[in-house]
Amino acid sequence: MGRPKKDAPNRADGLYEVKVTIGKDFSGKLIRKSFYSTVSKADARAKAEQYKINQALQEVTGETYNAAPFFTKIANEFLELKKGTIKNSTYNFTYYTPATKYIIPYFGSKRISDIRKNDIELYLKKVKQEHSFSDETVRKHYICLNQIFNNAYQNGFISRNPCVGIKLQSSQKSPKRTYSDEETWLVLEYCPYHRYGLAVHLMLAYGISRSELLGLRWADVDVEKAVLEINQGVVEAKDPDTGKTELVIGAPKNEFRQRVIPISDATIKLLEQQRVSFPKAEYVICSQKGRVCIPSTWHERHYKTFMQDMRSYYASYGIDIPALNPHELRHTRTSLWVNSDVNLFAVASVMGWADLKMLRKRYAHPDIDKIRDAIK
Repeated sequence: MGRPKKDAPNRADGLYEVKVTIGKDFSGKLIRKSFYSTVSKADARAKAEQYKINQALQEVTGETYNAAPFFTKIANEFLELKKGTIKNSTYNFTYYTPATKYIIPYFGSKRISDIRKNDIELYLKKVKQEHSFSDETVRKHYICLNQIFNNAYQNGFISRNPCVGIKLQSSQKSPKRTYSDEETWLVLEYCPYHRYGLAVHLMLAYGISRSELLGLRWADVDVEKAVLEINQGVVEAKDPDTGKTELVIGAPKNEFRQRVIPISDATIKLLEQQRVSFPKAEYVICSQKGRVCIPSTWHERHYKTFMQDMRSYYASYGIDIPALNPHELRHTRTSLWVNSDVNLFAVASVMGWADLKMLRKRYAHPDIDKIRDAIK
């Protein structure tokens, strides 16, 4: 007789769920609690039975029976469950790397039920200070921890998620660097004369990110309509199974980043020159062999070369122009548009932003002279 067929998960997220009655409230209403498993319904039922045994022992002895697993086990199960449900880049940067490199080594020897809110807050403070992490990186660690403990709560290992109620502290941010109007003009003037100038032109003139720039294909460019479309991006991410870094080409992170951008005649001219140089290439910004560029390689060999050459050129005329990074070029463009009274909805559309409040807060640098003129 063959082995009985295993039941399929009874939840849309791939988990097995079992609901049991664990008691009554003060009004006599039955209290129901769900228990979850990634293995089988029988495993979820076993967790429910163990929970009831623990509760009975606590009522008899007055002591909590601690049979909760160690943090390491719960964290690794969570990572396995999370893998494949999101992009590899997101999985790696938000979950796998924070968990395996920092969180599990820190909490691994503790039982999941012994970790309190204070422990989480102390960890976030310590990891930020010791590794000089940015607020965004610390936020990723918190997201990972919160989901690990939420998974433990759903499976009945803890009665409360200790991450609930934690407020992340924001450090004082130093102002982002931007080019002035004159510096922007000088950089854009230099772009047509450099072999890597098109990339810098597109980022500085339209606020395109590095990922979007390297994902731009000729199929996304319409010279007749004078527009280009942002439909995908290129990033590097570690494969969670092999640990090797791979190139990930995928859709933008949200619907607003997928957009159409009108382009100028000057841009069209640069694009046509690039097309002549690489007639068989699929990607606008490509390697010498016409292939998609690896972001880190492009930054070291193309972007830095442009910045060094551009700075040397203007230095020969006694002009000092700083070398900004790609994100600062995007920041420059947005700030220039906002401070030039360009319609904020138009700016948000070109930049791929959905929130005008965020646009003003994060990217706009008030022009004091214009404000002074306005209030005279």
